Amino acid sequence: MGVTGQVVRLRLSPIGAKTLRVLTHVTVENRTGTRTKDRIGINNGGRDHYLDEILDPAQNELIVSRSDILLGEGDYFFAEFTDTQNGDELVMTCVGWQQGL
Repeated sequence: MGVTGQVVRLRLSPIGAKTLRVLTHVTVENRTGTRTKDRIGINNGGRDHYLDEILDPAQNELIVSRSDILLGEGDYFFAEFTDTQNGDELVMTCVGWQQGL
């Protein structure tokens, strides 16, 4: 859900030891609002690494990642929404695979 005046972050669980996760398809969208900035990224050890950013997407505009995203031990993937409003419906969809190393 969106929150007025705050950055909202949707995230996947962190990757465990000796594990690789590959996200092959990622989409994010604000289904009910407009005037946001959407970012996707990876966090590891408290540091954010942004992979892509879209400014002012339209309501229901699907933001799609352009390439596979590899996640290793301690990484977690996130989508970040700026300038949402209370009650906005925020969606992050991720498809991929995971394997032990």
